[in-house]
Amino acid sequence: MNAKMLKGLFFVAVVALSVAASSCGNKKAENKDKTLNKDEVVKDVIKYPIPTPAEIAKALNDAKAPFIFSLCNPVEKVDLYITDRDKALNLGVYGANLSYSSTYGMKQETLNYLKVSKVLIDELQISTRFNAAFAERVERNIDNKDSLTVIISNSFFDTYAFLQNNGKDYLSILVMTGSWVEGLYTTVQIAISTPKNGVFLKVIANQKRTLDKLLELMDQNKESKNVEDSMSLLFPIKKAYETVNDENLTKEQFEAIASAVIRVRQSIVM
Repeated sequence: MNAKMLKGLFFVAVVALSVAASSCGNKKAENKDKTLNKDEVVKDVIKYPIPTPAEIAKALNDAKAPFIFSLCNPVEKVDLYITDRDKALNLGVYGANLSYSSTYGMKQETLNYLKVSKVLIDELQISTRFNAAFAERVERNIDNKDSLTVIISNSFFDTYAFLQNNGKDYLSILVMTGSWVEGLYTTVQIAISTPKNGVFLKVIANQKRTLDKLLELMDQNKESKNVEDSMSLLFPIKKAYETVNDENLTKEQFEAIASAVIRVRQSIVM
């Protein structure tokens, strides 16, 4: 997979839920052609503006990026997350980890990240009919990566719709933030460890636009103190991207972005 194909693919969504710039009612879905599959209908209704972590993990896998288990947030840390803000941010982190491990066929890691994701979903009271059987579906299809991708993608859409319909938009922003930071962190670390990292540097450079979009969404929801605080959390990364004007990163630009991302990610996972 070349850099052009990878540009728009990055960890900026979540396993447990997705985030969109705006929400629409259910009437549009009711009017859609019933022959369309569920993913097509839901994407059309909620104007899904960003790729799912399953899409991104596949892109990294196709680009022959290695699976590095140590990059993921340890599942043992789940008990450290007490506030809704920390739970939501780390649901995004664990969601990215879940897609990462499942795409690479890491069965035990997938089950481990499934377990902690479900813990945070339950504690945040994100209850949908789909999520009620989410763990069972994943476990039943653990040997089928294609089925897992569909199952995980359906979970994004169902949970996002639940949050939008229940006045919890701010939670989707927080989970998106955690997922995006984790994805950027993962890609930065892969770029550091890969001698021929040109493709990954271009992917990282193109996240300047994604960050601008994320900050725009957060600005629209900053009446939530948790969102406002999380928005401030991203400012060091924003500053590191200030001199980036195209997809060709200099060594100094990459080092500045990497340093900022590592610090921000650490503040999220603790």
